Amino acid sequence: MAFATFEQFQTRFERTLASAQEPRVTALLEDASAIMSGRVPQLLDADPVPQIAVSVCCAMVARVVRNPEGKFREDYGGDYEFQRDASQASGELELTENEYDDLVAAVSGAAAAGRSFSIAPLYPAVGEV
Repeated sequence: MAFATFEQFQTRFERTLASAQEPRVTALLEDASAIMSGRVPQLLDADPVPQIAVSVCCAMVARVVRNPEGKFREDYGGDYEFQRDASQASGELELTENEYDDLVAAVSGAAAAGRSFSIAPLYPAVGEV
């Protein structure tokens, strides 16, 4: 199950998508959710799911929908050439470090997760459950 719906994605996206794009975007939302829960398994147990999970899921998909080829620069002068953005060269779903930190903070209750001198454990201590 995805952390965000197509309608939530469409509300956040800057342009209206064609109805033919809905199945692909829905699949990408499910894929992004799988990546998120794989990296932050506590999201699966969160009730309710933190709002940041919806935002991160939509942001991951928006990067792919906006720029599926990961292009950074195109030049049509003379011969056609383009450059891929090193951080998005794959054109695939990626969870950024900041997004990861935000998700960990949301499920751990640690407002400063990922910042200097803060500790946000991802798993309960041995013997705790």
